[in-house]
Amino acid sequence: MRVYEREESEETEAGEESNPEREREEEAEEGVSFGEILRALRRSRVRTEILMYLYKIYPNASYPAEISRNTGIDPTNILGGLRGMGSRFDEANSLLKLGLVEKIERGNATYYRISERGKAFIESLKM
Repeated sequence: MRVYEREESEETEAGEESNPEREREEEAEEGVSFGEILRALRRSRVRTEILMYLYKIYPNASYPAEISRNTGIDPTNILGGLRGMGSRFDEANSLLKLGLVEKIERGNATYYRISERGKAFIESLKM
């Protein structure tokens, strides 16, 4: 498995605890509510599995073929879950549009990594 380490440092200050209420407020300010994110993930096993895989390898990034290999999901469906594709994977509910995943382009390669927002969302569910 080839994963790529995170280049930028976006870590929180030492000792800062996660505040789910504040995170929900921030999500609402960004236009996508906690409930909308939860609904999008419940409606798609593919999106949920991609997000959990990226959470597991955080802070590393991965490319679609590797995500496919490690989750057992078809590569086309991986792309659909990440960025939307046709009528099967609505772009508005894609992990990128929801702000849960970020896209990293390096040369000719495109990698995906769970965003700080995505990480905070998963951690708020683990309470």
